[in-house]
Amino acid sequence: MKLCLFIISILIGPVAFSQTDFDEAINAILKAHVSSESEAGLTIGIVKDGKLIYHNSRGCMNLEYNLTYNDSTVFGLASLTKQFTSACIGILENQGKLSINDDVRKYIPELANYKETIQIKHLLNHTSGIRNHNVLLNLKGFDYKHRGYTNKMIQELMFKQKGINNPPGTKMLYSNTNYVLLALIIERVSGMQIHEFAKQELFDPLEMTKTFYKSNLEEVIENRAYPYYKSNGQYQQPRSLTLCVGAGGMVSTIKDLTKWSKVFLNPNHTFSYLKDFITEPDTLNNGELMKHARGMFVSPYKGYTTFNHSGRGLGMRSQFLCIPKKKIAIIIYSNSEEINAVNISYEILDLFIEEKPDETKSEIHYKHSTNQKKRFEGTYQELNSDLRMDIFVENDTLKAISSFGSNATALTSQSANSFFRIDNPSIVYTFQTERSTDVDLLVDFGGATFYFESIELESIPNQNLDDFAGSYYSDELNVTYSISVENNNLILSYPNNEAIIIKEGAKDTFGANRRTKYTFNRNNEGKVISFAVASEGTVKGILFEKSN
Repeated sequence: MKLCLFIISILIGPVAFSQTDFDEAINAILKAHVSSESEAGLTIGIVKDGKLIYHNSRGCMNLEYNLTYNDSTVFGLASLTKQFTSACIGILENQGKLSINDDVRKYIPELANYKETIQIKHLLNHTSGIRNHNVLLNLKGFDYKHRGYTNKMIQELMFKQKGINNPPGTKMLYSNTNYVLLALIIERVSGMQIHEFAKQELFDPLEMTKTFYKSNLEEVIENRAYPYYKSNGQYQQPRSLTLCVGAGGMVSTIKDLTKWSKVFLNPNHTFSYLKDFITEPDTLNNGELMKHARGMFVSPYKGYTTFNHSGRGLGMRSQFLCIPKKKIAIIIYSNSEEINAVNISYEILDLFIEEKPDETKSEIHYKHSTNQKKRFEGTYQELNSDLRMDIFVENDTLKAISSFGSNATALTSQSANSFFRIDNPSIVYTFQTERSTDVDLLVDFGGATFYFESIELESIPNQNLDDFAGSYYSDELNVTYSISVENNNLILSYPNNEAIIIKEGAKDTFGANRRTKYTFNRNNEGKVISFAVASEGTVKGILFEKSN
């Protein structure tokens, strides 16, 4: 309560509080999220008018030796890496060595299986439709405990794929594979490894001396933070055998990212053209302006435009957030996956800004009658997943609950066809009333969109289970799935995934509430001959043919 009152007092008079008051407010946020110096921690950097006006940490960067964070702690960036991979493409285009309108097969002819033309810009803005390799590995039953993967392994996997999720340029589906392929393009066009090119063309000119793409797992990284997660209340340290760069695979420091932030905050910066390149929103084929640009999200917040991207990995969270009009950048890193770096960045940002009138807010006062709300009731299922969303009216309030959730969330009217979550206005539900698309509901999580279709559940599910039993093989994944019937349940098994109970939702479509669905196909005689797998919204159409 004291922290809330203190921050409110600062917000009431934002021009009057001193640096000392400001430091105390941020230090209080640190203490609120990290209770002691002996646990995994958090480091925060705040840039204002080109200067690092705040840099402080709390907690340990290494629990094994009880080492606390320091001014030069090196940490992993996870998906913050994408903006740097994008920058490398921007540099090559500026040098006249490629165009983002080029067909990717000009540089990666091994992708010849794809019939559609995928341009470099489609990789940058996640509209390529290319399947996400992380999901493909999960579907293969990849053994993460004893194996790691590399860029080369991912490339070879993608060269075997025959289909994509959607025509390029039609929708945004976040896929790490896009940036692994961009890394390959950078290397083939420049003739250098990506870590060498980025160092020569970007990090050295910016004097980012502690920032680099990792080039091998065994290299010693001095003064680095180790990631942690909790299991049964005890900290554990994840061990990864994977070295895959482009979508991730970079490390940096608060001081180095301060130098990087100036690219976005200083319009006269030598590399300001990269700010324009990375943050320029492209348009979809239907003319709709995107919220994801090229390696960063461009999102509204309280009347301001923000450039932002977060990072998530085993045992770590990161966030990079800029508001150019306020000349502010906020950099967050935590080596505990229980600390929400994104939420903390907005807690801090609220100290700097007063809410401005927003052109979109005129819609927030839209009112729906109870009958109007009932038009949106139904069961919706994520495209390319078995995640379901039940929408219903209760006590005159429209509510939503996902199959992963335990409590329904109340929704508030925003426009004729859209609602936002009462506990988080940045999450918007938009119902499609036109039947011209395969999408009936879009859920926007601050720029990342999830697509849902309205479905009818089978009235008497899980009948004639013997129809589905057998062995099924996928050529694209080179793996066999076994399906059997045990105790009136349909049981799915494949490498490192045994005895998964799958249940019928829509007719002949099964799932286990793991964001993966299995849609069975029958021949003219009604016999099951194959099934197609879709998973996590970013993979669809993986065919498994019945072999017995």
